[in-house]
Amino acid sequence: MQYEKLITKKTTRSVSIAGSKVASVRINNSLTTVARAFEYDKIGVFAANGVCDEVSLLDQAQCNLKQGIPYPCRLAADLHRSEDYSAPVIADDELVERCKALVSRLNQAYPEYIFSNKINTEHIDVSYSNSSNTSYGYKGSNLLISLCIKSKDSANIMDLSYGDYCLGYNEDIVVSDIGKLLAVYKNKLEISEDLPVLIPASELEIALGDVVAEKYMSGAGLFAGKLGQKIFDSKLNVEVNRRPGNKRNLPFFDAEGTVLSGDSFPVVQEGVLCGLLTNRRSAVKYGLPLSGNANAEFDAVPSPGIGGIRVVPGSRALKDAVGGKAIYVAVTSGGDMTPSGDISLPVMLAYLYEDGKLIGTLPQFTITGNIFDVLGGNFICAAENDVFEGVDETLIASKFTINK
Repeated sequence: MQYEKLITKKTTRSVSIAGSKVASVRINNSLTTVARAFEYDKIGVFAANGVCDEVSLLDQAQCNLKQGIPYPCRLAADLHRSEDYSAPVIADDELVERCKALVSRLNQAYPEYIFSNKINTEHIDVSYSNSSNTSYGYKGSNLLISLCIKSKDSANIMDLSYGDYCLGYNEDIVVSDIGKLLAVYKNKLEISEDLPVLIPASELEIALGDVVAEKYMSGAGLFAGKLGQKIFDSKLNVEVNRRPGNKRNLPFFDAEGTVLSGDSFPVVQEGVLCGLLTNRRSAVKYGLPLSGNANAEFDAVPSPGIGGIRVVPGSRALKDAVGGKAIYVAVTSGGDMTPSGDISLPVMLAYLYEDGKLIGTLPQFTITGNIFDVLGGNFICAAENDVFEGVDETLIASKFTINK
């Protein structure tokens, strides 16, 4: 029998903000241990929350082998690595006071608005080990700022938002960034030209769920039969990013202990679909490389996921690549994509953008387009957000149909 073990410790501190005041703080600690036993290419899984007897856990996993669940045992051998990025963005004992100071400054700077929602810190400690003498460890920390903003003269629950996962915190930058949204928020403009649209890459990354190997190989996915083909613009690159210190606190290894060369895996290179998302089972079944995307829900058998996938920003600055005015999408609602790749996305709040600055707000509208056009013939660039200093975000610039 062979085995592997995954231990995840997580501490989250959540500061709740309501009515432009710090309302409460909640601390959540979790500890999960997952044991997997392998024999004759069968898997048995058992997991526990909290402190547990790991020997007993492995015994239970071995006992569950009798369920006969097929799963290849391809354990990495004689590898060891650890990474520590656990230095807190804000010290735990300072978090509440720092949040109070931020909210106080926002109230003074923008008294006509109400701020709410939350600011969270997260610390993780994840370790993986197996019976083939391999062990990995990762510690990381990040900060999530997620603020809802409402004008005092508005009947809406919220009018706009500001937020990002941060690996660093600067109160002056946060206040300044929010000012860029609010300074021109009440400057109401019309869409008078056919302009490019700037949209967070995360809004379109959901389409890439169709590059999961099992869906692709079934022939049901959007990109079926297109592996190795150029399907998007040459400037588009997409990868799995598990580099240590990423803002999403993602370990350099996945739930099966897969470590990637360079901690990344190419999915789209210069517009060519070159990689599918796999876990150990789908990689063996279809003869594909491991993409480092294995996911595991508590005591479930691992499955392929889309964790860590991201659109890679190009080398050109956004304002240079766009070369003039554009529509900056700030708040969306819902949205859908058909099996043929047709996108429809309601835009609740958008700004007119020019040369890296927001000029004013635009009426609500819906953008539509096909994913192969949006990331193909209509694609302009992927670039770092150049509006906000404190937001680490990739934007996609492309042409959409705008339905007012």
